[in-house]
Parts: sequence; C-alpha cells; structure tokens
Amino acid sequence: MKYFLSVSVVLFLFAGSLFSQEKTAAEFKNEGNDALRNKDYKTALELYEKSLKNWGSEEPVDDAMIYNMATSARRIENYDKAIKYYKMCEEKGFRGDIASYYIAFSLKKQNKEEEMEKELLTAIEKYKTSKYLGHMKKMLVTYYLKKGAEPFNEASQILASAQNADPSQYDEINNRANEAFAKAKPWFEKALNYDPNNASAKKSLDEINNRLNN
Repeated sequence: MKYFLSVSVVLFLFAGSLFSQEKTAAEFKNEGNDALRNKDYKTALELYEKSLKNWGSEEPVDDAMIYNMATSARRIENYDKAIKYYKMCEEKGFRGDIASYYIAFSLKKQNKEEEMEKELLTAIEKYKTSKYLGHMKKMLVTYYLKKGAEPFNEASQILASAQNADPSQYDEINNRANEAFAKAKPWFEKALNYDPNNASAKKSLDEINNRLNN
C-alpha cells in the first residue's frame, strides 16, 4: 500500500513539474523580443509563433508581436510568412502603411511584380500622408521604368538593324520599331505620373514622341 502511495505521489509531482515547465504565451513573446533585439530573427519568429499558438481567446493578440513576426520572417527571407503576417497587421490597422510597403517589397522579391503593383497602387491611394509614400512611389516608378525599357530597347535594336539592311526594308523596320516604341510609351507616362521630374522617363518619352510623330 505504501509502495502504491509513493508511486502515486511521484507521478503527481512529476506531472506537476511538467505543468509548471510549460511556458505561457507571454513568456514565449518576451523571449522572442529578446531574440529580435539580438537580431536572431529565425529564433524570434519561432518563439513568436509558439506564443501565437498558445495565445488565449480572452484577450486580443498583441499587434506589435504580429508586426515583429512579419519583420523576422522578412529578415530571414521567408517572404510567404512575411506577407501573411504583414497582411494581419494591415487588417488589424496596425502600421498599415508600413505593412503595405513591405508586402509589396516581399512580392517584388518573389518576382510577383503585377501583385506588387496592385498593392502599391492601393497603398498610395489609401495612405496619402504616410512617411513611406515616397518609398512606395519610388518602388512603383522603378517597376514602370523597367517595363518601359523592355520594348524601348527592343525598338532601338530594331532600328540598329537598319544599318545592314537593304533600303527596301527601311519602312518595314521603321514600322516595327514604332510598334515597340508605342508599347513602351504608357509605361513611361505612368512613371511620370508618380515622379513628374524623373529624368530617365522624360528623356525616353521625348524620344518616343519624336519618333512616333515623325
């Protein structure tokens, strides 16, 4: 009888010890904050996710922690998770402008440029007074310049081919070049819409207009 009693006591104490060792959501979060301060972003994200998993329903999830999760994911280049957590910030209205910018940044890193453009256009319209507005516009303009440069450079190469072509081919070469220039034009116009003083867009658009008008 004493043996069974002793075993029961040991098991009870062991179970109690395990229970006492379980960390709370707040403890995981605080450890995540320490890891973030030490720039150990991988560990920080793991700890924050444990905190989120253990977060009770009696109080709202800490907005700042979600933002830190997004930042940690971005720092380790886990862009899927970065987008996921930045979107949570956006939905919760916590640093929505910065979250939108980094969603676009993450999409760019994934070569999802059309989605990036859509995110930026929405954010620029929504956060007109944001200190990140300039960064958003710059990212968008860079994208437009890149898209415009593709058909523009194609047109330039077509024109260069005229040097070794028969004169009877000049009209056909010129027409093909103009078609490519016409494709480039809207991209440079978009760039100037968000950066009216952009020298590269102005120069390219002037050249396109001169060629198309002639």
